[in-house]
Amino acid sequence: MRFNIVFIKSEDRFNKRERQKIENTIKSVVKHAAKLLKFKQNRIINFTVYRLDGKFTFGCTYSKDWIHLNVIKKFEEEDLSSAIYHEMHHIARGYYFFSKKRISFLETLFSEGLAVIFETEQLPKRIPVYAEYSDDFIKKWLPQVRKEGLWRTDFSHDEWFWGKRGKPYHLGYKLGTYLVNQIKKHNPKLTADKLTKKNVKTLLRLSKVKL
Repeated sequence: MRFNIVFIKSEDRFNKRERQKIENTIKSVVKHAAKLLKFKQNRIINFTVYRLDGKFTFGCTYSKDWIHLNVIKKFEEEDLSSAIYHEMHHIARGYYFFSKKRISFLETLFSEGLAVIFETEQLPKRIPVYAEYSDDFIKKWLPQVRKEGLWRTDFSHDEWFWGKRGKPYHLGYKLGTYLVNQIKKHNPKLTADKLTKKNVKTLLRLSKVKL
């Protein structure tokens, strides 16, 4: 497993100690994730890192070999690790921004849910806000998934994941996490890494959720 790390220049840069901490975290997490997700040894992944003036650290998988990390000023190593695990699962599943294939709404929910579960399986003491939901929350919003259209590829990502047009923030992540948790409930031995390559119809069947 090979990878490159590039720090994007900005006015408010990371100091030498912070850069080293980020590099060490990336190396450690990538090594562990690559083993779990069975990456080939000759696989190359490029990481770009930008210092973000925000409230939380997060990532985005742009292509099969490129992960971008937005890291806040006072970042926690566990938060950074969580973001890397999440994005590494996306690459393993072949789910990324600049994809040539048209990705359905249900595929998106499951892919995000699997990535969330993968990160929480590695860091069980850290439960991110986008993985938390109540029974009432699921009862209210799960029926809306079918109304949206399970196989639509023109759904609004901003609406379902980023709280636009009156929907809750992180709604899609929470619903996806619920769906994968149902798989684990009925199949306790199935971890997120073992589900990485399963297609959507198989995942839905394993969840036993009626949509």
